Amino acid sequence: MEELTLWVMQRAAKMPRAHKFTVGDRLVETCLEVTTSLVEASFKRDKRALLARASRGLTRARLLARLAHRLGLISEKQSLYFGSESTEVGKMLGGWARSQAGRTSPVEEGAGQ
Repeated sequence: MEELTLWVMQRAAKMPRAHKFTVGDRLVETCLEVTTSLVEASFKRDKRALLARASRGLTRARLLARLAHRLGLISEKQSLYFGSESTEVGKMLGGWARSQAGRTSPVEEGAGQ
């Protein structure tokens, strides 16, 4: 996700002024949010909420990238690249989330006592 975020930042910097501060900034901000959520999750015992936040952010980033393509801000090739990279991130995120699904947090374990 870090590489994809860097790629998005480079593309957003080249967007026309009319969209750079709307679609461009939103896309960068959303990718940064996903990246930071994943980094945060790597340090938490109960990662589920952060992984869910990252997943929602990835969905928002995909929407923004589709809008950027439809507005002509990124090319077809760039749109396909973003799509394939975000799909790969989504698969990894989904696997991480599934591995966490069966685990309970220490707070939940003690809740019935």
